[in-house]
Amino acid sequence: MAENSANTYQLLPEHKRFQALLLLYLSPYLVYVSLSSIPEPVLSTDVVQGLKLLATGAVLLWFGKHYRFGPLKAIHGFIALLALPVALLCWVGPFYGLAAVGITDVMAAGDQKSFSSLYFCLRLVNSVILVAILEELFLRVYVMGWLHQAGLQRREKGLVGSILDTLEQRPAALTTLPLSTFAVVGATLSFTAGHQTDEYLSAVLYFLFTTWLYKKTGSLWVCILIHGLTNLSIALMVRYAGMAWLW
Repeated sequence: MAENSANTYQLLPEHKRFQALLLLYLSPYLVYVSLSSIPEPVLSTDVVQGLKLLATGAVLLWFGKHYRFGPLKAIHGFIALLALPVALLCWVGPFYGLAAVGITDVMAAGDQKSFSSLYFCLRLVNSVILVAILEELFLRVYVMGWLHQAGLQRREKGLVGSILDTLEQRPAALTTLPLSTFAVVGATLSFTAGHQTDEYLSAVLYFLFTTWLYKKTGSLWVCILIHGLTNLSIALMVRYAGMAWLW
């Protein structure tokens, strides 16, 4: 991966336009999602998970020299561990809340899923490592950076004009994290849209909480670590606590 920038807030390469950077940050996400769409009659779930690991990992490595993550410190892992219970509550809690008020009850219908040990191991690696990295890079670095810069031009160019015009610009130098309201709302909606409808509330709460962590720590690594730990905990609950409805 690329060396860290001297400015820990400047995680986007300054020499490329947002339009060109979109390929670098969106490609791993698209590869992963497109492989997830392959129906089981075409390829077994085990094979699909293996392809996702190889193909998405290869894309991340191919573009890796362009990515910046900021410095990684031991305290970041400690913070992620401390925040894990809250992150899990943000994700799992809404399912019980929605069931309690009679809106939806995925728990009743989804606890009988079965899967092989190979599938579980491959999906575990994919969700804990690949998903944590590719989603944080795309949403927390690219989307927030793009929408933050577009938001600064909204009054002059309008909503649509500012978003489109920013694609032709290079990332401006940052002195703070790109956490304007416009950027946070846009990234939260983007993250939520990538999930199932019954996960929407969980996705919103989880992303807002981890964005608050991002603001407080100033570290992308905290977001990546808490993302991976949350996915790891969910996988263990699926495997050993009979909560297959989480998958």
